[in-house]
Amino acid sequence: MFVIRLMIVSLFVHQVMSSGSGRHSLWALASYISGTTPFPEFSVVLMLDDVQVGYYDSELDRVTRVGGAGEEGAELGLGQEAVSVLREMFSNMGRRLTLVKHRFNLTAGVHVQQRVTGCEVLEDGQPALIMFRDGSNGQDADSLMYNMTHFTYAGREGGEIQWDAVKKTYFQMLYSNIYLPFCVWTLRTLLDREKHLVMRRVRPRVRLITKQVVGGAQVTCLATDFYPRHINLTLLRDSRPVDEDELTGGSVLPNGNGLYQVRKTLTVGDEELRRKHNYTCTTSHLSLDNRLEVSWRAEFSRSYRVHIISAPVGLMVAVLLLLVLLWRRRRRRRSEGVAMETQE
Repeated sequence: MFVIRLMIVSLFVHQVMSSGSGRHSLWALASYISGTTPFPEFSVVLMLDDVQVGYYDSELDRVTRVGGAGEEGAELGLGQEAVSVLREMFSNMGRRLTLVKHRFNLTAGVHVQQRVTGCEVLEDGQPALIMFRDGSNGQDADSLMYNMTHFTYAGREGGEIQWDAVKKTYFQMLYSNIYLPFCVWTLRTLLDREKHLVMRRVRPRVRLITKQVVGGAQVTCLATDFYPRHINLTLLRDSRPVDEDELTGGSVLPNGNGLYQVRKTLTVGDEELRRKHNYTCTTSHLSLDNRLEVSWRAEFSRSYRVHIISAPVGLMVAVLLLLVLLWRRRRRRRSEGVAMETQE
């Protein structure tokens, strides 16, 4: 299933990244596969905010728990209505892929229809939006977004599906009266059940790392092991923010343990090192009452150079000392042996 999840990341990332800390979301990431593969024909990953909580496929035909509270693989407990919605999605995506294959004369081989769909609610409980976005064989197809006051549909030019005014009205009624209320109810149910995961606050570990490079040094701000993912990491030079154009990195990435990490790196030349600027990493995060700050002052001097290259030099010195100690011990043993022979 890892391959399939990678295929839908491009559809999902934009929505997750745009979700602010003042709202919560429920997303269904679905894949329909035509052709012979080791994967189920249809599969869905359920995401509560950025935490996977459920899984469904056409072979199991039930929504099972992934992580969170309760036993892994047990029923998620959303009722038969959730299964019916996913079955309808299965049927709909199959029809869409059939239309795509017919339009572009696709026959043999594996073809994939993908969808990200879900809803967001504000912290005060008001629905923010419900939407879907479809793709066929890795290419965007069409999308729909409804936020209670505005209903928009965007179809790819030359795409396989064209909606007239009657069809748009039908789908607006369908989403506002059926899909949106059900999605919001499911979101609130899971949020209440899994709030220990999505509402937790984990403080970041912040470090400032310096590394010698040809012609200067690299100064890196690194924040790791924090949750939620929204963080403000800034590198200051003499108390002034460094221009983002001078920095590399800055993307918030998963840490592999349910937490996140981010780093920003500035490359400074010898000329800038001579000015002995003070560099500071400053971090603000929901888990912090005050900003975290870590500082370092550049020192372009003999001591700075020795500090940078101290690791290899130290290793050589350690090897030499070890050789001297071994030589002295061997010499002492010989002396002791000669003394014993003399006594005899």
